[in-house]
Amino acid sequence: MHSTVTTDLSNLYQNLHDITGNNHKENVVLFKTGAFNPIHRAHLFNMIKAKEYLERIHDFRVIGGYLSPSHDEYVQAKLDEEFIVGHHRVRMCEEAIKEANQQHWLSVDKAEIMASHIMSISKVTLDLQTFINEMLKSERPIRVIFVTGLDLFNDCHGMRVMQQSPWNGVAVVYRSGVQEKLVESMQCVPCEKLFYIRNDSADNQSEVLSGISSTEIRQRLRNEQWCEDLTYPSILNYMKMMRNEQKRR
Repeated sequence: MHSTVTTDLSNLYQNLHDITGNNHKENVVLFKTGAFNPIHRAHLFNMIKAKEYLERIHDFRVIGGYLSPSHDEYVQAKLDEEFIVGHHRVRMCEEAIKEANQQHWLSVDKAEIMASHIMSISKVTLDLQTFINEMLKSERPIRVIFVTGLDLFNDCHGMRVMQQSPWNGVAVVYRSGVQEKLVESMQCVPCEKLFYIRNDSADNQSEVLSGISSTEIRQRLRNEQWCEDLTYPSILNYMKMMRNEQKRR
């Protein structure tokens, strides 16, 4: 499933090469799937927040991260006429990463979107982890930690399978208005594979960003409303280009 065609490893190679000082830290890669229809500010914010938390609290070294747009078949069934074809969603993810200046560690994984059929989150995550370790051949295995919002974590009943070997864990990011009872109850049992990133910001930035959704972006665009607080100007420009192309057909 994963290959050098679908998955760019250059960030991982470069960041491993640049390591100085403490070589005893555990190297990890962050991974997030989603429709990204379209990508918005909270998607990247959650990845950045997870990276900062895991490095600061758990002393991991995050050597890279991937956004994985979901398979066209899945997104089209879910969104119908609002569905954005896969290669456009990939391109917008790339543009967002560049605009947010996170390209030194984040990139887009195309394995899920290029697969012949829909794959489960656990399958895609484990396959990425296997591919990375086969290619990098590090002395210590590199773990891939799946990053998810609290809402999806609850919908998937705590993603228990992702916290069992050979999977290497889940980082759950707080989302405004979503019940925390499940994740807090699971944290009562000591676990090295469940990481809950609470809303500990002194300002309300996390609260505002955690409430952003692609649904709201699509709704505002239909009403010709301002959206730059929800996503990046490059994404809005790209979507405008897509609409203009559709009108010319």
